[in-house]
Amino acid sequence: LFACTALVRSDAITTTTTLYVYNQTGTTPNCSAESSFTVTINGFIISTSIQNETCQENNDGSASINVGNAVLPVTVQLNNMTPMVFNSHSFTIDGLSLGNYEINVIDDNGCDASSSFEILSEGPNLGASVEPIYLCDANLPSNTISVTLFDTSISSNILYALDSTNPNDFIMSPDFENISPGEHSLFIMHNNGCMEETRFAIENVEQLELSLSSIYVNEITANVSGGTAPYTYYFDDTAGSTSNTYTIDRSGTFNVRVMDSKGCETTKSITLNFADISIPNFFTPNNDGQNDYWKPRNMELFPEIETYIFDRYGRKIKIIGPLDNGWDGTYESKPLPSGDYWYIVKLNDGSGREYVGHFTLYR
Repeated sequence: LFACTALVRSDAITTTTTLYVYNQTGTTPNCSAESSFTVTINGFIISTSIQNETCQENNDGSASINVGNAVLPVTVQLNNMTPMVFNSHSFTIDGLSLGNYEINVIDDNGCDASSSFEILSEGPNLGASVEPIYLCDANLPSNTISVTLFDTSISSNILYALDSTNPNDFIMSPDFENISPGEHSLFIMHNNGCMEETRFAIENVEQLELSLSSIYVNEITANVSGGTAPYTYYFDDTAGSTSNTYTIDRSGTFNVRVMDSKGCETTKSITLNFADISIPNFFTPNNDGQNDYWKPRNMELFPEIETYIFDRYGRKIKIIGPLDNGWDGTYESKPLPSGDYWYIVKLNDGSGREYVGHFTLYR
């Protein structure tokens, strides 16, 4: 009997308890105890009290642990952390981050118990994405940033600072301009004191620069550095083009303007003399050293030039390349008679120009 209540075989004793034994037909009045003994339970249970993070990613959560009647000292394993030893039935584990935890405790008798708990965050979500925006101001490169909050509901409760956690540096809007190239931190602070850092980088954009050259005959090349690609080129007030070369068709001074993708622009000018092909109207292949060969003059200015010669019947007589001496008045090693012959000259310089005409062979 226990407290005058009978025990049966299936009853479990979970705590240290004194049991009393009575004579079933005893003569002792009022159920007085005739004998007693104590059953000692050495196991223990874990109870926890949780303190959540005050701000997201602050890692300031904690768990207050009580291990009841465990035999001290106890060894505590929390997730994959290094085991900790405590010589107290109550202790606190600090510096916990958001997440789920499994705790296992082994006391000095080798008894063990397990439990689990979760650390939440009571702070606002101060996460944000930062996108650099590159602009042009008075033809000089400039920049600003666009900030997108993950939780827009907090927008009226936060302040912003660039590369500083000094409370005096925080402002209401992230209106930061002309930020220096390199790595930066945007700090967002809530009115409850929570703060979060977002990293971003600013590219180094140099001032737009333009130089002009004429590497090939009758062609202007615009050489650009700085600014932000792609570029648009304007040659002598022509419509904008993405090509940085331009073929001239006259002598004179040419103005070239280039604009980058952010609207910065600069202008330069260059003076060139138009170099054209010159086509003789006759030749005299009589081996006197004068006008013995026919070919267009200034061919060296046009490295891709091709010249085709035909007789009056349309038969192709000769093809002259830029390095050829010219036509000597023969066809298949036989001299052709005096008369008019026709030519087609293709410059192949990108201008699309072709010349068609005739010349005279005199013998």
